[in-house]
Amino acid sequence: MVKRFSKAVLASLAVTSLMFVGACGNGGGKKSESSQHLTISWWGNQERNERTKKINDMFIKENKGVTIDGQFSEFADYYQKLSVGAAGKNMPDIMQIETAHFAQFKNNGLLLEIQKYIDNKTIDVSQVDKKVVDQGKIDGGLYGLTNATNAPALIYNKTLLDKLGITVPENMTIAQFEDISRQVQEKSGYKTNFRYYEPSDQLAYMLRANGKVLYQDGKLGVKSASELEPFFQVYADGIKQGWHMDPKVFTELKISSVEQDPLVYGTDPARMSWCSFRYSSQLVAYQAVAQHGDHLAMVPWPSANVAKSDYLKPSQYWVISKNCKNPDLAAKWINFYTNNVEANKILLTDRGLPVSTKVLEAIKPNLTQPDKDAVDYIQKVVTPHSTAINPPSPSGASEVDSKVLPSVEENLCYGKISVKEAAQQFFDQANQSLANAR
Repeated sequence: MVKRFSKAVLASLAVTSLMFVGACGNGGGKKSESSQHLTISWWGNQERNERTKKINDMFIKENKGVTIDGQFSEFADYYQKLSVGAAGKNMPDIMQIETAHFAQFKNNGLLLEIQKYIDNKTIDVSQVDKKVVDQGKIDGGLYGLTNATNAPALIYNKTLLDKLGITVPENMTIAQFEDISRQVQEKSGYKTNFRYYEPSDQLAYMLRANGKVLYQDGKLGVKSASELEPFFQVYADGIKQGWHMDPKVFTELKISSVEQDPLVYGTDPARMSWCSFRYSSQLVAYQAVAQHGDHLAMVPWPSANVAKSDYLKPSQYWVISKNCKNPDLAAKWINFYTNNVEANKILLTDRGLPVSTKVLEAIKPNLTQPDKDAVDYIQKVVTPHSTAINPPSPSGASEVDSKVLPSVEENLCYGKISVKEAAQQFFDQANQSLANAR
């Protein structure tokens, strides 16, 4: 099996949320008794960890008597820890939550509605686009503030493709992507990874080209399994034609780690990929670990209609636990993170582009070239040619994303089922999982 983190642990939150009636923070320990103490959780690589710690130190320095317990995890462990924390009445005060899990946390009663902190100016959004603020709304209430924006980005080894004489178009169809993948494999031996380890975002992206959403009204947003077949066909083509990576390779990788992504990890071209389906905010991290000084570039993910598929995405949300002892202080920290220029000069574009236009302009002189590339990509490529992001995923979607779809995808790539069977199995199993969650 692929070494992927199962997001299904979030299903336990539906139960543990009923137990979550105690204090947030350290669950009744000495620190949680102090109204000036915050626990803050996030995931990421070590660079993000160090930068966020420095921002916490700045906040402490500006707010005498405040203490912060920063709880950093790798992504593979993050939601498991939150699930355990909910069961033990020990949720952090402030949490970094991604879009895929935002609605489920809210629906399980774990999040505080924060509109009042916007209204009383504790959180200043005067420099934040209203559409970005509204990304944190569920059922009419504001439950999180986007901490940065980014967009889907096919990060690729431009040095390699330049040597091969291959140009990657900015608006690439699936057919063009497959053709480039064949050429790369034939000329260099490098393979392709079509987001094998976490495919749901790519499926949703392809469906958007046809005006469809992956999830709608608590079920799949397609009427028949046949609408899913083009997505599975890409994997079948790649395996049959030899340009897609052997799924066995992924059993030996910690794929959530940037350092072990086949784009930048390994020495055997047959176990490496010329590209990685990621997000614009990750270009800097990938460039930092690229081998042999290779230059990485990015274009939108391939699609039948890139302008319809593409979107600006909340990198993550900052949310406040429902039972936080001092939500005023938590809101003050979110405001500091959002609007303090000096803090953002430390963070730069690690999580994506700052949502404050004032902050973004202020940090531009401090950006590295990969940072500037990410800014240009968002402002010049995606923003003018994109549509609104899909609504938050419903309860049960995390099970579909992390178990149902990867399992079907794996069986397809190992040759156990056909494209038609894969589409039908996913259609049936996903709808059943979503119905069970309802």
